[in-house]
Amino acid sequence: MGEKVKIASRVVFVVLGFICSLSFLSTTGNCALDAGEALLLSSKNVKLRSPDRALAAFRDGQEKSRFIVILAESSEMKEAVALDSETAKGARRAEVAAVLDGFLNRKRAEEVGEVTRRFSYMPGFAATLTVAQLHSLLASDEVASIEVDGVNKPHLRQGIPLMKASDTRSKYKGQGVAVAICDTGVDYMNNYLGAAPIGSNTKVIGGYDTGLDQDDPMDTDGHGTSCAGIVAGIVADSGDYIGGVAPAAKIYALKVVDSSGDAADSAIIAAWEWCITHQNDNAANPIRIISTSFGGERYTSNCDNDIPAYVTTVKKVTAAGITIFASSGNEGYCDAMGSPACLSGVISVGAVYDAAFGIETPCVEAISCAPKVSTSTKECDSGYYVNDQTAADRVAAYSDTASFLTLLAPSDRCYTLQCSAKGSTFDTGFGGTSAACPYAAGAATALQSAAKIVTGKYLTPQEVKTYLTSTGKLVTDSKVAVTKPRVNLAAAINALAGSGSSGTDPTPYLLPLLLDQ
Repeated sequence: MGEKVKIASRVVFVVLGFICSLSFLSTTGNCALDAGEALLLSSKNVKLRSPDRALAAFRDGQEKSRFIVILAESSEMKEAVALDSETAKGARRAEVAAVLDGFLNRKRAEEVGEVTRRFSYMPGFAATLTVAQLHSLLASDEVASIEVDGVNKPHLRQGIPLMKASDTRSKYKGQGVAVAICDTGVDYMNNYLGAAPIGSNTKVIGGYDTGLDQDDPMDTDGHGTSCAGIVAGIVADSGDYIGGVAPAAKIYALKVVDSSGDAADSAIIAAWEWCITHQNDNAANPIRIISTSFGGERYTSNCDNDIPAYVTTVKKVTAAGITIFASSGNEGYCDAMGSPACLSGVISVGAVYDAAFGIETPCVEAISCAPKVSTSTKECDSGYYVNDQTAADRVAAYSDTASFLTLLAPSDRCYTLQCSAKGSTFDTGFGGTSAACPYAAGAATALQSAAKIVTGKYLTPQEVKTYLTSTGKLVTDSKVAVTKPRVNLAAAINALAGSGSSGTDPTPYLLPLLLDQ
């Protein structure tokens, strides 16, 4: 960092400190914000992403808030994107560590705040910052961008026959592929998830807790276990539970929540990076799919510019050949979805009912275009719900829809697995886009298994997306007239195999892949 920048950043501390000593000038309860908000919001300060959101906590009177700081990369670092070998991954981690060490060693502790997490594949870190520290870092020419370390909530709500997954499951059942469930953890002691500690478990073969930075990713909430059951639960015949979409696949449990059950952006990013590092821990079952049924905020268009830390991570994950699925959200939006589903490099998944089972009454946000009913008695924080008529392939009223949504998949009243902390082996009512996401991820897992068997190699993330979207059944969301493909696994695998037995010519599906090569 140049001497002028060093002086400028120190001046920030002195000036803000002096103004803050004149406490009668404060209007928000955070005098440093009063003194510096104009600078932070200036059009010249393009480093601070979504500044109104970034300053919200300070406006509410908080002295500190959580951010993700990304450092500038040299042209040499940017060019070295290949992560197709363990050597390349190790080199990238060493390079990033060196950049972070250098930056943090040059800065004084009071300038960088409390560093809560360092990333492995991009030169960045999460930290708790005051307004003055935020100013100081933005003044550094070594900082590329700063964004809020947002909070994500689980997207809550048997769809295997609807996706035509039963047609292929006896042959292409996920063998040779591992899926990372980035969620509330996974109950690896569940009878249908290996029923053994990690290390001796033959289903859940690894994992980590990035939410609390500890080894054990045991689920005590149930959400992640339910998702794991949909993706790759062992074949069963118990009640309505018949096993997962890809029952022979292996699972990695990535717990991303803190003690309150929320997931910070930085924890999700760390979990995705963990998948790169540990992709080939079990060489016969490499991680090829990530399922994340969490989200936050509201984006009416692609959000790459707003959350660049995610963008960088997605590029690294896809460069390693891993496809990311994320749930779109359950607010009933008609032109928006949450993050990380809003990212261009992520396959976002909305929800359709898998059958007709009467009227559902999901809560939706006031901004939803669905035909809402105002309520003061039903437990809807928004004050609104929908009398939603269910039917197979009807898009659920709560499912966030937008022009940039990727896929639809089944949801609601899913009979799946539950964690023992909830006192049950099964969850008989799991649903929402939280369920749709692992259904789609499970289909992609089976598709990757088929690709390896049929062609001798795995598909790239772009190929996975092309097969699933080009062979899916088109379904229109009646609340907003947006049409998107609902996963049809049999058609995707038939197109891959070139059999045409789905009743359609597979050539149109394969042509985009050929043109991309």
